[in-house]
Amino acid sequence: MEVANIEKFMPTVYQAEILVKNNIETNRRKKINVFKIIHGYGSTGKGGALRTGIREYLSKLKSAKIISDFIPGEDWSVFNETTRKVLDLNNDYRKDSDLEKMNAGITIIIISWTPNSSLESTPYRPTQN
Repeated sequence: MEVANIEKFMPTVYQAEILVKNNIETNRRKKINVFKIIHGYGSTGKGGALRTGIREYLSKLKSAKIISDFIPGEDWSVFNETTRKVLDLNNDYRKDSDLEKMNAGITIIIISWTPNSSLESTPYRPTQN
């Protein structure tokens, strides 16, 4: 599975949204339907602005039909219906080191459920606060 480590740049939420958008575009061009982002959980142990902000942004992208779905790391489990759909796309995803780890510091992004998706590029702009 492709992995994008957003956390390593220590971005603001706005900068992280831009990084996520760029990763979605790059993976879409590469015909990659599913990838993982590492955003960290937050140094305070309370969830962190980055994790919360990225997931809110992904919710907007999903509502706008720019991505098909996303799975928070704590739901990345064979007991989750969306995870099972992802695992059905590619059996190699079962080897992912975060599967079943309830890792709140990652999120799985599903760009499209079908190969060579016709979903449009991401016109949805990050929200600057």
